[in-house]
Amino acid sequence: MDGEDYPQCSLESGSGSSGAAAAAAAAAAAAAAAAVAASSHGGGAAPAVFQQHKEHLAETFAAMYALYESGQLSDVALLVEGERLPCHKIVLASASPYFRAMFTGGLREAAMSEVRLHGVKASVLRQLLSFIYTGEVRLTPSNVCDLLPAATMLQLACVTRACCQYLLAQLHPTNCLGIHQFAVTHGASELARDADKFIERHFCELAGHEEFLELSDRSLARILACDRLHVRTEADVFSALVRWVHHNRPARSPLLPDLLPLVRCHALSPDFIDRQLRNCALLREQPRAREILAAAHASLLSHRRVDPNRRQSPLNSVIYAAGGYYRYSLRTFECLSLDTMRWERLPDLANPRSGLAAVSVRGCVYLIGGRNNHESGNSDAACLEVFDPAAGQGQSRWHRCAPMSVSRNRVAVGVIDDKIYAVGGASQSQSHCSAERYDPDSDQWLPIAPMRQARIGLGVAVVDRLLYAVGGFDGCQRLSSVERYWPEDDRWEPAAAMTQPRSGAGVVAVGKYIYAIGGYDSRQQLRTVERLDTEANQWQACAPMLRPRSALAAVSVDDCVWVFGGYDGYEFVSSVEVYCPRTDSWTEREPMSCGKSGHGVCLGVAPSV
Repeated sequence: MDGEDYPQCSLESGSGSSGAAAAAAAAAAAAAAAAVAASSHGGGAAPAVFQQHKEHLAETFAAMYALYESGQLSDVALLVEGERLPCHKIVLASASPYFRAMFTGGLREAAMSEVRLHGVKASVLRQLLSFIYTGEVRLTPSNVCDLLPAATMLQLACVTRACCQYLLAQLHPTNCLGIHQFAVTHGASELARDADKFIERHFCELAGHEEFLELSDRSLARILACDRLHVRTEADVFSALVRWVHHNRPARSPLLPDLLPLVRCHALSPDFIDRQLRNCALLREQPRAREILAAAHASLLSHRRVDPNRRQSPLNSVIYAAGGYYRYSLRTFECLSLDTMRWERLPDLANPRSGLAAVSVRGCVYLIGGRNNHESGNSDAACLEVFDPAAGQGQSRWHRCAPMSVSRNRVAVGVIDDKIYAVGGASQSQSHCSAERYDPDSDQWLPIAPMRQARIGLGVAVVDRLLYAVGGFDGCQRLSSVERYWPEDDRWEPAAAMTQPRSGAGVVAVGKYIYAIGGYDSRQQLRTVERLDTEANQWQACAPMLRPRSALAAVSVDDCVWVFGGYDGYEFVSSVEVYCPRTDSWTEREPMSCGKSGHGVCLGVAPSV
């Protein structure tokens, strides 16, 4: 710095010593900037951004809040319920689009020193003003339902979100219907969707509470029409409707004919419908409702092709795979998530089993029959074990139920009206033509009419409440024959035979078709696939699998056929293939954890965490 510059600046300022000090400060700043530039290796100093510290923001907001509390520097007062709340326009406008539009959008309130607000309580506005100045609000069960609509009105989006998250955490079967209605009323669409999902998952629980009984008929109809209600059986939906009508019978009984079609009546069992027709007083009062139920009953007994329009569970679907054979019988139990396509290991079976069958009924997985092949010998099983995916922590998920009347290895099973039919199989060297039926309600097996011939390694599928026994081995030869069981008459009759014999084939139903996939024909493992049109009673060829296999497992998922593992004549395979009927083509999917055959698979709901 040159000493001659100082007097010159001082003279120009004309401000005496204070001007001189200012000039000196400016000169010092210029000199410092020049020094920084000179020391930056000729390239100039890199720019630096000064960022505010959190402490600065906190101190600034604390100062503004103190001014708000003391009423200092306020330039507007909000009038609510006779109270006057002084505050600052700039603070309100910076935090709330509602106030920003009011004070900067050319409205007359911009020039007013007092603004009257409607539709909000004084106590609630004080809490929201406190939030605007501090960023904090205390949510409680007693204030959240007042805060949410007020925050929505003032467009305080973060408070609205916090209220929705708080209410979401409070969802319970006793209050979910009220929270859903509250969310709809105040435009909280995300909370309404989450409450809807909760209602879908917990319908059976909430239907037993007072809130359900107080629903309007329109709200009830919306729930009953939902495709994704999680119910173990459609009878739960019918019973909930009847309970709702009984709560105010004089007013609601005339509504029954309009609400009953929302129950999936073709998903009810004929026995259940018959009991209602004989015993339900409401149906006697409402002949039109009785006619609806009677028509469904007649349709089910006639085995006509009717889409039951079954509900889809809102819970994640998985494919369970149980037991199997690889050098010896396995006790593994796992599931494949259809969302992530990952296999998860679950608690093992009580005993190793292969040649078993698996089926899902009312959300539970039932494992039937099989054989324990081990180093010192083998033993066939008559046992029935059930896995409950919904069992909570501390509860046992595995339960043993009543055993079958005989051991059944390489058994096949089907489900009609939530009852399990176990067909054929073998005990040691004896092949069975016998079959029996299990009722989960009574935990009891009862015999049904035997098949026309013994079958082990057969497949079973159900279409229109008729059970088909497909192929198998009778102890002497592989079979192409098919039998069909009529549950009301307790009789078997022949159906069209396959084009080639198969035992150990995968057999599943998709719509009106029954698919027979792979298997063994006494000479080789098969890739071939054929399907039975149950209406025309004719078999037709489909695209073959990518690789041959027998003793495979198959299941239907979303109108596609999935096959798992099996034996290809040389090795046990872990591969999984999926057949799409629409394109008549196969694709490979995520393989199982290991190769195996003789395992049981079924589609079910994911285990609770």
